[in-house]
Amino acid sequence: MSTRKTGFLRAARLEQETVTLGAVVLLALVLSIVSTSFLNGNNLASLQTAIAPNLIVATGMMTLFMIGRFDLSVGAVMGLAGIATAMAFSAGAPVWLAMAAGLAVGVGIGAFNAAFVAVLGINHLIVTLGVLYMTRGVIEVVMSGQKLAGFTGFPEGFGTLGRFEMGGLYGLFAFALLLIIGMEAFFRLSAGGRRLLFLGGSPQAAASIGIDKRKVEFWCFVLSGFLAALAGILMTARVGMANRYMGEGLEMQIFIACLIGGGSIAGGKGSYLGAFLGVVFISLMNNAFNLLSVPSEWQSVVIGAVLVLVVSIDGIMVLRKSGRPWRDILGLQSMRRVG
Repeated sequence: MSTRKTGFLRAARLEQETVTLGAVVLLALVLSIVSTSFLNGNNLASLQTAIAPNLIVATGMMTLFMIGRFDLSVGAVMGLAGIATAMAFSAGAPVWLAMAAGLAVGVGIGAFNAAFVAVLGINHLIVTLGVLYMTRGVIEVVMSGQKLAGFTGFPEGFGTLGRFEMGGLYGLFAFALLLIIGMEAFFRLSAGGRRLLFLGGSPQAAASIGIDKRKVEFWCFVLSGFLAALAGILMTARVGMANRYMGEGLEMQIFIACLIGGGSIAGGKGSYLGAFLGVVFISLMNNAFNLLSVPSEWQSVVIGAVLVLVVSIDGIMVLRKSGRPWRDILGLQSMRRVG
């Protein structure tokens, strides 16, 4: 029986996701025991609000992970899209046009990233890190002179979009779940979805069967920008304000969530189910910090340690996949030579 289970997990590429699911369940159980507030209705509502926008952004990031790319500008895109939507409202635009303006910002920045990475062949780390700083700079310029809360006073219909709730389930969270389910179905059931992993795992083989690497990379970056902007717009509707702080530092949390969920910076791995589990794990961890009153400086230490750990494990797995023996990876061979 256990052999069949292992075979299924391997065939479905869900081995890492199963480990992450176990970690999520364990963390939730520990929190429910050590904190009486964890299962409180207000806390569960807060968790939904924290998970939903991150999950939308992680959907685009995981798509890039599958092809061996990532986007460090997503947090800044999220913030600028919310501000663009708010500015459109200030100019008298109706809800649909203001939202279109915010989405256009995301698509435009995604296409900008794509042009440099997919067309010009510049390293995605350099491009998206540069765009992160550029976009944050634009936000500071636009928000100079604005009060701390930023833009407020949006139309009621827009606010309802972010605050809609039924039976304890927020519409924003339900939308994020439907997005993940839809993308996972596309990934599992369509040829286009399977090509993402094929391109990430073996670019040369993918090119030999006619997969256009540049085209796929281009649209994956555009998707990432679009979803980051969508998350920013929905969160602006949810909180009723657009300020310079939205999305700040989010890119690293999404990056870690995708790695924990089974993605790899080398490409050829990952799933949208894994992105969901990774986001839930990081959200639970942040929730634990708040419930247990962990000082903010220690929160940064823990998040940084998790980043180093998951990147190290991913690097080791990539080396093992390439056939490198453990003695080389751990440096035992060089230590023998020195001895």
